[in-house]
Amino acid sequence: MQAIRTTAASAALFLLVGSGAVMADSHEEDSGSDFTPIEIYACNFHDGKGPADLNAVTAKWNEWMDDEGVTDYFAALMYPNFASDLGFDVGWIGGWEDGNAMGTGADRWMSQGGNLRAEFAEVVECPSHMLFASARMKDPADNGDDDKTFVLSFSNCSIEDGKTFDDVQAAQKEWNAYADEHGIVGGSWYFWPVWGESADADYDFKAVGATPNYTTVGGNFQLMADGHWRKSQEIWDGMLDCDSSRIYTGYMIREMPDDE
Repeated sequence: MQAIRTTAASAALFLLVGSGAVMADSHEEDSGSDFTPIEIYACNFHDGKGPADLNAVTAKWNEWMDDEGVTDYFAALMYPNFASDLGFDVGWIGGWEDGNAMGTGADRWMSQGGNLRAEFAEVVECPSHMLFASARMKDPADNGDDDKTFVLSFSNCSIEDGKTFDDVQAAQKEWNAYADEHGIVGGSWYFWPVWGESADADYDFKAVGATPNYTTVGGNFQLMADGHWRKSQEIWDGMLDCDSSRIYTGYMIREMPDDE
């Protein structure tokens, strides 16, 4: 295994880590068939500021969103746990129901959110703002509780030469069935960069997973360590080249209501 790039088996380990905590309301039906817009801010706290200050402004923002009757946007904060040299203290991940909601929401925020933007700016500086097209690749598990804390994983992946996205989808479908059969819990998403990514970024998509807690992450890890990595190697070998995953602790701050 290389120091930076990982084998397909290692990539599969973090393609599988997922649950419905974050993106279950993205309304994507079939693997790769639809895309929803996801934004990510990378932010640093100003001197003397911290999570409590950000939570206070976020509470005001939530009240404002409620007053505006917004039901088509979710948001969460994510703090690095297993990561290095990221260059930011906290991330904001948010998503809309669809592109129309994204455009309307951006206009609303730019025209009416000036006071709140100023309050956020007093707590954090966010030099990076990116938009991704999210495709749900494996249905998330049912969280089954109201806990707002969860775990996120991100890994940058590229499709190997000679392979196509159709090949990746076929491998994903095979892995999904195997994972379900053997109790490996989790959904997965691919985030394709659209706007704001660095010009020298060298990857095709981010493989993203979410799980309700570290107990689930550890359970999935142990299942893989006990031998299921061999099947993932068989399925994913020569398919993807992914870097080492970053793991974040996430805190849901706004959810979209269920369709049902």
